[in-house]
Amino acid sequence: MVDDTRDRVIRLETQVDHMNEQLNDMQGKVNAMHDLLMQARGMRYLIIGMAALAGFFASFAAKYLPFTSK
Repeated sequence: MVDDTRDRVIRLETQVDHMNEQLNDMQGKVNAMHDLLMQARGMRYLIIGMAALAGFFASFAAKYLPFTSK
């Protein structure tokens, strides 16, 4: 019975070590993603402004272009 418990503890330690490696890898990926998003934070206003201008010009074109073809 003692040997069985010892083997189970050894397997558990191996699994915990493997999970620690996976968590460290995921933490690195999350940190890289966070850094990338923080760099792109300033571009948010530029993208919103460009989308607003594109919407304005699209509505302007839809309103006035049909009259120019007559």
